[in-house]
Amino acid sequence: MVERTLSNEDMQRIRVATAITKADIIDCVEIDDKIIFVVSKGFLGIAIGKDARNIGRLRDVFKKGVKFVEFDQDEKKFVANLFKPFNVEEVTIEKVGNKTVAKVKVLQREKSKVIGKNGKNVQLAKVLARRHSSVDEIQIL
Repeated sequence: MVERTLSNEDMQRIRVATAITKADIIDCVEIDDKIIFVVSKGFLGIAIGKDARNIGRLRDVFKKGVKFVEFDQDEKKFVANLFKPFNVEEVTIEKVGNKTVAKVKVLQREKSKVIGKNGKNVQLAKVLARRHSSVDEIQIL
């Protein structure tokens, strides 16, 4: 796991999101037009809000797409959470050389959506996995 350093801007985003959602938010990452907030286990429903109202409010405040990911101490579950709402069939974590690789098996018909345009979804997941687990790489199967 990489030591996390939050910028002042990240801390401000977390403060704003916490005030709006009342959820326990532990991290955020912004890449391009999207902000991903990591919430403590059990806070995902609170963060999203009834009828996803909190997501809409945060989207209006930040003028960017917003997504929440639920943290889990179990690395396999956390990696699976990184790819929700897609159906992850299986996650295996293994050592390959000096790297820890998470292999994520998804439905074949969802594979391109899971990967995202130019691999964007996998890159985001990799950043968050490195920050919150021992996983260095993610492969979609």
